[in-house]
Amino acid sequence: MRIDILAFGSRGDVQPCLALALRLQSVGHRVRLVTLDGFEDFVRRYGLDHVSIANSRQEIVSTAAGQDWLRQRDSVVGFLRGFVRVASDLVEDGMARYWRVCQDAEAIIASATGLLLAVHIAEKMRVPLIRAQSAPSVPSRYDWCGRTSRSIAARGAWEALAGAGVRSFVWQGLRSRTNRARRNLLDLPPLPMQEPFAELNRRRIPLLDGYSTAVVTRPPDWGKWIHVTGYWFLDDHPGWSPPAEVVDFLHSGPQPVFVGFGSTPFPRPEVATDLVVRALTRAGRRGIVVAGESGLATGRLTDDILSIDAAPHGWLFARVCAAVHHGGAGVTGAALRAGLPSVVVPVFADQPFWSKRVFELGAGARPIPAKRLSMEGLANAIGCVVNDGEIRHRASQIGRQIRAEDGLARAVDAFHEYVVG
Repeated sequence: MRIDILAFGSRGDVQPCLALALRLQSVGHRVRLVTLDGFEDFVRRYGLDHVSIANSRQEIVSTAAGQDWLRQRDSVVGFLRGFVRVASDLVEDGMARYWRVCQDAEAIIASATGLLLAVHIAEKMRVPLIRAQSAPSVPSRYDWCGRTSRSIAARGAWEALAGAGVRSFVWQGLRSRTNRARRNLLDLPPLPMQEPFAELNRRRIPLLDGYSTAVVTRPPDWGKWIHVTGYWFLDDHPGWSPPAEVVDFLHSGPQPVFVGFGSTPFPRPEVATDLVVRALTRAGRRGIVVAGESGLATGRLTDDILSIDAAPHGWLFARVCAAVHHGGAGVTGAALRAGLPSVVVPVFADQPFWSKRVFELGAGARPIPAKRLSMEGLANAIGCVVNDGEIRHRASQIGRQIRAEDGLARAVDAFHEYVVG
């Protein structure tokens, strides 16, 4: 079967879908990964087909609209308005680029942002649509520990209402260009004012949630069409080997603390670099910083702190004692699997959710929102997770549970249940 997987965003959005694509390919399917620009070499290195349908994330955030989006990331309304501005071209131009190459697809798997295109293409082609997400999105009367009460149910109802409001806000911003693409490109009727994504739940379109029940309990009131599979880890990295400088640094002293903020750029990266260096120094810990796209400086920052561009989490996290990160789903799952206690500095999107879960599970310090990050607060949090035996024990317990799972196998089984029969 020819399967297309649509995953738009940063590497943290693409990598779990790549892992799922590889597992599907290993059982005989032909899989094509559809992303923004900038991932072709990464995907083809694994022998998968690839299509890019829009400018890279880096190009998007470098535009005036992208910069404005980043500046407003601490405001819910500002963040959503900025997302609509940068997503508008993706919806219309991206759909046109994808439509030219997708005629042989027999099933479509789409991430949350991939749904912006996938729902319309799947409707036109009359092929199965499967949703793939890295965080829970369906409302529940239970909390994420599986408990319920009147107050919890009321909070769940409020969160469902807020989620509907967010979806409606985004849909009103994208509706005009989406309907234009549906009419001119796909010859489909226009969609109404009511946002279409809630309809996916009413229709029970299958949903694969790629995280562990050891981290987020599956609520008892969810339908059987929602599958909490476990994480989708990518552990093989062909062509990569650790630089000698990194190996030498890791062997030259006690295990360092990992610091990395993924693709979340700092408005003033030089100030953030100085803050990280001073916090690690104040805490008395060695540190290995992975700059990624955050803008943090690279190189030997001090005798005890090395900053590099990138390294696979699976390899590096086996060699550090704690993790400071932004709370993206991927890095959170990788840190928990490694049994690492975390200090989470969330910015936006699902990061506050994961930071709260890590703290509630007892596997990390109280989250530090990025806008409140300080040298003293970060130093104290690092000291807490490194020295608190209970936090370290709880993180280790969760790690053992996650390592015993095979989320990819469960995701493939669920896919076959709906598509192969």
